[in-house]
Formats: sequence, structure tokens, C-alpha cells
Amino acid sequence: MNPSINPDSVVGVIDHHALQSKTIVTDRPIYIDIRPWGSMSTIVAHTYLTHGRRPSTSVAGMLLCAILSDTLNLQGPTTTEWDRMMVAVLADLSGVDDIQFLASQQFKAKSRELAGLSAHGLVNGDQKEFSFENEGFRGDVGFAVVETTDDAVIIDRLQELLPEMVACKKERNLDVLFLAVVNIVQLKGTLVICGPSELSLAKAAFGEGAKLNDSGTIMDLGNRVSRKKDYIPEITRAIKSGWVKPPYRGPSVVDMSQLGTLEVDPLDPFQKVVRKGSVLLEKGVTSPISGGKRVEMTEEEKKVDA
Repeated sequence: MNPSINPDSVVGVIDHHALQSKTIVTDRPIYIDIRPWGSMSTIVAHTYLTHGRRPSTSVAGMLLCAILSDTLNLQGPTTTEWDRMMVAVLADLSGVDDIQFLASQQFKAKSRELAGLSAHGLVNGDQKEFSFENEGFRGDVGFAVVETTDDAVIIDRLQELLPEMVACKKERNLDVLFLAVVNIVQLKGTLVICGPSELSLAKAAFGEGAKLNDSGTIMDLGNRVSRKKDYIPEITRAIKSGWVKPPYRGPSVVDMSQLGTLEVDPLDPFQKVVRKGSVLLEKGVTSPISGGKRVEMTEEEKKVDA
């Protein structure tokens, strides 16, 4: 849970994800409603109906948009019949005649906003952490997702994303960090790989035969598009099957100041956060592989990725 949230102020949890090791811990019993549906908003909409309550037009519209976003317009692998049913009900309550048009406009708007985000915003905007306690690996895996109608626009910024991912690993004390770029129109996923640990785990999770680019920084995930159903279960399986992090390269000695500072761009109307002064941005991030073998990394990268 986000450390800025006071656990004492939490009175209930409504969710559609699996319970993880960092699930909220409370001093007293609270309301819990977790269902294996495609969206939390489906649960909320269903609760309205079972209590004989009618959501307002605006609330129905917000719930509808949330379900369409979570389920990729009811095309994603997590979609259930409950999601489809609630979308039909909410569309009627909110006065939406063309659900397909609403979804397309929503996805286009989201993609425009994402295209304008800094690398920091893309890597940290929708990132979740998962803790593992296994014989071969004990640590934390971060997994960020960017959903867009134009994945090429995001992937073309690889040289910005890789240094930011390495910096984020250091700042959050993560052992592994992935970024998946999902094309929500073509329903295909691409994995951004920022180091040897990520490359090793990605191969173990998604197959040694998964298609990689020449530098080993991009992996084609095919029609895998869901963090909840496609990504984390495979990573969990790989770790539980005995995956071991590549050989330790010594303790990290990079001072946090060497990762630069996060600053608000004063010229950006949306107050975009950017990283400035990072040694990683100056030196760049090298490929995790070269001809099938690991390559020598810069001294700064060795220290950060240790």
C-alpha cells in the first residue's frame, strides 16, 4: 500500500486482484470484497444493483469508462460475463448509445496523455511491486504497464526509458523491474528489459524462444496483455520453479545524488515531472546481451544494477 495512506483511515477494500504479500494489514476488521472479475468498478456497479440503488448518470458513466479501460473494451483476457453485463446496464443508465465509440475516444485520449509524459511518468505511473520468498530468490519485483493505441511512440523512447528504469530500481530498492507496453487496439504486448536480471527472468517466465531485439532490451510478448493474468502469474511460476538471479556483482556504491533529481517542468501546463542530472542519462544504459553473452556495463550501471 502507498505509504502516504494511513492504514487507520482504511474502512474497506474492494478489488479484483490477487492478494499479494504486501496486502494491507489493519488493527481491526474491515469490509473486504474481492472478486475475480475484470474491474473493481464492475463490483461497485453490481453492489449498487444488489442494494436496489441506482447510480447517478455521472457515476454510471465513470464506472462504465473504468470497466472499459480495465478490460480493454471487454477484449482483454480478464473480462468476465459480469463485466459485460454491467457494461450493458451502465451504458443504459448513463445514456451511452455507442460503447465502441466511447471506448475508442477514451483510449485515444489516454494515449495522447501518455505520449506527453516524461520517462519518469511512464515508468512510475502504473507500477506495482510484488514480493517473493523462494529458496532461489527472495526480493521485490516491480512491474510497470503502459497501455496505448500506438506502442511505437513509447518504444521509440527506449533510450529515455532504460536509464529511468535503472534509476527507479535503485530508488525503490527493487531487485527486478519490468515495463510492459501494451497496444490496446492490436492486443499485443512488448516488454522493456533494463538489465541482466530482467533478461534472465523474462526468458524463464516467457520462454527462451521469445523474440528479442539485437540488444536484448525488447521482448515480444505476443498476445499477452494483462499484468494480472498474463505477466505476474508467469513470473511467479518461474521464480517458484527455481529461478535464480544472475551472479552478484558487488554492493551498490552509487549515491542517490548521482541519480539526479526529479523536478517539475515549469513550462509544462500539466506539471510534468522530469529527471535531471543523472549519471545514467549522461552515460546511457548498455545492452544486457551481446551475441548471446552478457556484455560489460558502464561502471555507473554496474554499481546501480548490482
